[in-house]
Amino acid sequence: MGSATARSLARAGRSVVLLERFRFGHKRGSSHGRTRIFRLSYPDPTYVEMAKRSRDLWRELENEMDQSLLDMRGGLDLGPNIEHNAAALERNGAPLERMNGKAATERFPGVEIPDDERVLFQPESAVISAEGALAAFIASAMNNGAQALEEREVIRIRPESDGVRVDTAGGDFTARTIVVTVGPWVQKVLAPLGIEIPVRPTRETVSYFDVDTEGLPTIVEWGDPTLYALPSPGQGLKAAEHIAGAVADPDDSGGVDRDSIARVQEWVKRRFPAADPEPRHSETCFYTNTSDEHFVLERRDKIVIGSPCSGHGFKFAPLIGERLAAMAMEER
Repeated sequence: MGSATARSLARAGRSVVLLERFRFGHKRGSSHGRTRIFRLSYPDPTYVEMAKRSRDLWRELENEMDQSLLDMRGGLDLGPNIEHNAAALERNGAPLERMNGKAATERFPGVEIPDDERVLFQPESAVISAEGALAAFIASAMNNGAQALEEREVIRIRPESDGVRVDTAGGDFTARTIVVTVGPWVQKVLAPLGIEIPVRPTRETVSYFDVDTEGLPTIVEWGDPTLYALPSPGQGLKAAEHIAGAVADPDDSGGVDRDSIARVQEWVKRRFPAADPEPRHSETCFYTNTSDEHFVLERRDKIVIGSPCSGHGFKFAPLIGERLAAMAMEER
């Protein structure tokens, strides 16, 4: 979200410095890894509309950088309430197909769905190259004049009468406005300023399974918890639970959740019978969750706060970057 915002601000002609506490692409936060799901399918029409706008902005970034970031696979939604998603898609004029499990399995032989199970297919779902997206946002920002500095941990933010000062381990910066997009560190960074953000950081576990992913769509099975899977180039099938991890401190070391892995294994056995049930690799990432899974995008005087994304915000990155940049450029 930070690199997308830096790009939007730089393209608007503003003087921009992008500060990264670690190295770009580090594995401590929420943006690492090769892939993410892009989908229009949401039960809320507002998010469907946001996803449509984001899709156009991803295409714009692809054209600007002359690289492909979205691998169009189509997506399947499963679960008891998928009619809510269908209604939201129809309200926004997005294409969809309702089918039973037999038809879905015939179309996607690598997926196992009982014949009478209801399935929603949305053809515009895709796999996002997460690593490529991060690199593209940063490169575009720098091409438009932004500075991008790594290993610059923010020690202190000091609002002043005419702007804000940011003290870092590698020197200080002054600006009219600061945009804070620090994921699970947001409470630690903003608490000294008396700003409380109602978020809950959790450490989530993701696993990768060996299987032929040729022709596989993305899959979201809505439930408690929701599970999802997507092809990940060179890694097989990426699968995980959504918001199933424990509350954790991002500065503490922590490993994978073995219980979560076991539950995902059982789901993969059921839905992808050709997959090796033993994951080839498991890793962690952070979610920064609000109670309703909506995003926090707001301005407090000279400080703009972007604390997506409750585990589902990556697909909206170019749109969120535009919105945070617009907030930062407002005079009030």
